[in-house]
Amino acid sequence: MSGRQRTLFQTWGSRVSRSAGAPGCSSGTERPQRPGISKERLPAAAEAAEAQPESDDDVLLVAVCEAERQLSLENGGFCTSAGALWIYPTNCPVRDYQLHIARTALFCNTLVCLPTGLGKTFIAAVVMYNFYRWYPSGKVVFMAPTKPLVAQQIEACYRVMGIPQSAMAEMTGSTQAFTRKEIWSSKRVLFLTPQVMINDLSRGACPNTEIKCLVIDEAHKALGNYAYCQVVRELVKYTNHFRILALSATPGSDIKAVQQVITNLLIGQIELRSEDSPDILPYSHERRVEKLVVPLGEELAAIQKAYIQILEAFARSLIQRNLLMRKDIPNLTKYQIILARDQFRKNPSPNIAEVQQGKIEGEFALCISLYHGYELLQQMGTRSLYFFLCGIMDGTKGMTRAKNELSRNVDFMKLYNHLECLFAHTRSTSAGGISTVQKDIVFLLNFYIASSSSKLILKFCFIDAHINLY
Repeated sequence: MSGRQRTLFQTWGSRVSRSAGAPGCSSGTERPQRPGISKERLPAAAEAAEAQPESDDDVLLVAVCEAERQLSLENGGFCTSAGALWIYPTNCPVRDYQLHIARTALFCNTLVCLPTGLGKTFIAAVVMYNFYRWYPSGKVVFMAPTKPLVAQQIEACYRVMGIPQSAMAEMTGSTQAFTRKEIWSSKRVLFLTPQVMINDLSRGACPNTEIKCLVIDEAHKALGNYAYCQVVRELVKYTNHFRILALSATPGSDIKAVQQVITNLLIGQIELRSEDSPDILPYSHERRVEKLVVPLGEELAAIQKAYIQILEAFARSLIQRNLLMRKDIPNLTKYQIILARDQFRKNPSPNIAEVQQGKIEGEFALCISLYHGYELLQQMGTRSLYFFLCGIMDGTKGMTRAKNELSRNVDFMKLYNHLECLFAHTRSTSAGGISTVQKDIVFLLNFYIASSSSKLILKFCFIDAHINLY
């Protein structure tokens, strides 16, 4: 045995390595390297520890690195040297609102509400990269409800912030369970749908305590028992040491919905911008809105008039019992009837016998279905109405009581037979469409011909709405 005293490094019997920063990303602040040894020389120094004496500087450096390692373990894996600064890319134009929001999101659970096209994906990439640096052994997770949104964020993380592709992985429901478990153990930046995430959490495949940053796209979906809410509830059972960044262009339809999102996602800060916000205006696209009011046309107006008579016949009983306060049948909506039914269930009138309550529930259900058909008629035309009514009358919707009630109504059967004559022998997607669609086609074609652009985007508000352009 050598009489030479063992060094501190030899006593620990370990090697210390330090990772380099991510490529392709610039920072406004550069942290100086420690003096006396380069990142490349440190492993070589470790291998030569037994062969030759170390300088005091080398021993001190190793001691500091080991102290940092031990401290990171105590702090949940947080690297104090990397955490002394955060990196924001300056290789593209710096927008003040993006810089401000990114800084906020690093230190507080944040709901970011930005109009589409103004950089939510960019902000998410900045936050994800910094947590990737700060927690060398931690996991960063991006959740989105659709595959295209997931793919968009993967590209941004690689292109904007330079996160190595070897550290990233995408998982979908088609990925085998055993493969996903291997990915969780070998990759650090994961892109997936919330359904996959909750499945892996419940199966124990996901290392829940290693998750340090959770990014949630389309955060307005975090209502009730949606998978986003399940993921957060499951994670907090094991750890509170993770950051949440929620992204949405439309955080909610009303205050109650927004509050649900805030509560379900543990949000502590809201960063809200509209197209009229002063710091957004320089980057907003000019938009011109032209409102087109299109008449229904004679055929559709006649069918609408006949359908309103049917609505009056079935809503009359509810109106006479004062269960529907609004008596303007054509302007009633399905949602208003649902609210009236909920109110009846909460506070049933003492004048209504218990045996009558079942009948009233049936009347509400039938009116809700008929008003759904009325909305289809107004929004998409007679063809959509016909196929909806077909589902009731042929039994495929399982609405036996509604079928029996409608079959006894002469006005309904007359209208239904008329629609059957129009559509029974055609499955054309354009037959019986609302005249608004034809009007829109003419408008769009004229705009497209007059425009110098070769691009045209069509946005539909309803799933069944579609047109053919040749």
